[in-house]
Order: sequence, then C-alpha cells, then structure tokens
Amino acid sequence: MDLKELKAFLHLCQSKHFATTAEAMYLSPSTLSRLVQRLEVEIGEPLFIRDNRKVELTQAGVKTREFAASTITEWHNLQQSLKQKSEQLTGSLRIFCTVTAAYEFLPSLIETFSISHPFVDLKITTGDAAKALAEIDSGEADIAIAVLKDGHSSKYFFQSIAEVPLKIIGPNDNSELALLCQNPEVNWNELPIVMPESGPIRYKFEKWLKAMSIKPNIYASVSGHEALVSMAALGCGITIAPQLVIDASPVKSKIFELRPNINPEPFNLGICCQSSKKTAPIVSAFILSANQS
Repeated sequence: MDLKELKAFLHLCQSKHFATTAEAMYLSPSTLSRLVQRLEVEIGEPLFIRDNRKVELTQAGVKTREFAASTITEWHNLQQSLKQKSEQLTGSLRIFCTVTAAYEFLPSLIETFSISHPFVDLKITTGDAAKALAEIDSGEADIAIAVLKDGHSSKYFFQSIAEVPLKIIGPNDNSELALLCQNPEVNWNELPIVMPESGPIRYKFEKWLKAMSIKPNIYASVSGHEALVSMAALGCGITIAPQLVIDASPVKSKIFELRPNINPEPFNLGICCQSSKKTAPIVSAFILSANQS
C-alpha cells in the first residue's frame, strides 16, 4: 500500500466508476482493478460491492476510505511543515548592548524577531556603551544597540529606535557638594567633574561643557553609564548620564538632577551594524523586525 494506491482508491470512492478513475489517475482499467484487489488482499476484506451498474463501498471500504484520507492529509501536513522549516532562517545573531538597553529595549526587539525566526540562535553580550563600535569592527558582534557621534561614518548603518535624554546629576545628600548643586545660582566652575572615559557620552558632555563655558575641574574619569551614576551618588562630583540609566539605578534616590540653562543634547539610540553586513539575511531580518516592534 502506497500513497499512489491510496489516492486512486479515494478517487474511486468518490467517482464509483472504474473507467472514470482509471482515466483520471492515468491507469488502465485492468491496472486499477488489480490495485483494488491488492488492497483487499492486504486488508482481508472486500472494499467494494460491484455490479454492472454501480460500485458501492462495503463497511470495510468506508473505514479504509477514512484511513486513506487521514494518511494523505498527514503526509501533506508533514511536507508543508518540513518545507516551512527549510525556508526559515537558521544560524546565530550576536548582539552587543549595555545592561540597561538589554532590559529596556531588547525584550520587545527579540520577541518580534523570534516569532518570525524561531531557528536563529541569539547571543547577547553586555558591556560599556563606548565599546559598541569596537565590538562590531572586531567581528565579535553582528549588531549593537548603540549611539553614534554626529555625522557618523558611512562605514556604519544606523537605525534609530529611541531618543534618550541626558541629564546633569550630582549627589542628593547633606554634603557640601550637594548644597552647591542645589543652589539656584550654581557656580559651575567650582564643581568637581566626573568625566566619562570615552564614547559618545564623553563627546556629548564635552560639547555641553563648552556650551556652558565651563572649565572642567576633573575629579575622575570612569567608563560605563552605570558607574557615572554611582560616582555622582557617592558625592565624587557632577556628571552626565542617560535618563533611562538613572531611572533604573539602585542609587536613584541618592541622585540630584541639576537644571542648567543649556541642556545636553539627547542620545539617538539605535540598531547599528557595519554597512557591508546590512544585507546579510539574519541581520537584515532583525533590522526589519525592529521596524515592526
């Protein structure tokens, strides 16, 4: 018993006419007759009642018809399932981002992407935002959730996903520095500065300091947005930090947000990759799904 025999049998069940089925299935009437006889031998029961005028199914024929229909349907379902799986993207996608971006933005991006591409293995690495481009350039990451400097190189493709405000912050306690920060007439030049070590946030901070005509009295340089918030909370100096990092920080209550006359320019946060890799199937699919999340 094979699928071809089952299909011929099902057609005969519907047509109830050997000549009609033989023609439709490209069989000779004698071949169709032998096919039916072989099925009856295998099952051990007659499948049809035949006379000169009509063909009718026996009780065994009815049950065999149900079996044949179910078997062919299951076969088609299996073929479709395997076809869909073979057409799905497979492989891995390496994503670099900060810890904050990992829980603020990645969940929705990953959910949308994984629904459409369940066979792609996602590998997430977190670290300092200033290292994002280096991770892409070294090939350690395919995509980064990153911020680029103004007028970034055509070497990189960038797709914005959010605008993140930057805030000037200091300690919120009873220290002398906290009192200076809370003074309505802040003397910016006498405040110690915690400087971002590198990356787009240092560029934004330097640009703000210049706009405010501040000659920075640098107390320390640190890497990582979370570290900047912690240094401010400890009273080491004023600094700059993304609003979402401040909001997520466990020392948020120890932070005072200063109100300068000129606000720092916000971050334009987005999906970044090398332009040459933008059209790679998995990278392209992730970028597309980001538009839908």
